[in-house]
Amino acid sequence: MGMAAPMAASMAVMMAPTAAPFFLAYVRDSRRPFAIAALVAVYLAVWAAIGAAAGLVMNQVMVPQSQAIAAAAILFAGLYAIAPWTRWARARCRALCRPAVRDDSVRAALTEASTYTACCVVCSAAVMVAIAVIGMSNMVAVAAGAAVLLLYKVV
Repeated sequence: MGMAAPMAASMAVMMAPTAAPFFLAYVRDSRRPFAIAALVAVYLAVWAAIGAAAGLVMNQVMVPQSQAIAAAAILFAGLYAIAPWTRWARARCRALCRPAVRDDSVRAALTEASTYTACCVVCSAAVMVAIAVIGMSNMVAVAAGAAVLLLYKVV
């Protein structure tokens, strides 16, 4: 198992604050606690699964540490951020964070959570790769990555 469980937990914890605008918008527009809990659970479960998968990969692959590789990963993340699909996903994330008339059903919450989470994965993918290359144990890199992802969603 190695790094899978710790990576699952750390990925979910790192990504939870980046979804705060979405969670707050949903709580503001919906008063059904079970739907809210389901929405948050979907988001965290997907990121935990991605973290577990990353942990399994990191157990098998040793990424050499060098400033050139770290710079290339950051450059890749920057270029990916301006790609059309990334811009579309960020716009969709922002739209889901705006006040709306929401269906309060659990089914609708699951659908909205799945849509938001998929968009979040799309716009976060390259930043996640950069953090993995730089090092998930580097708290400065993790905090910086989380801050960048939050800014993606609110700016």
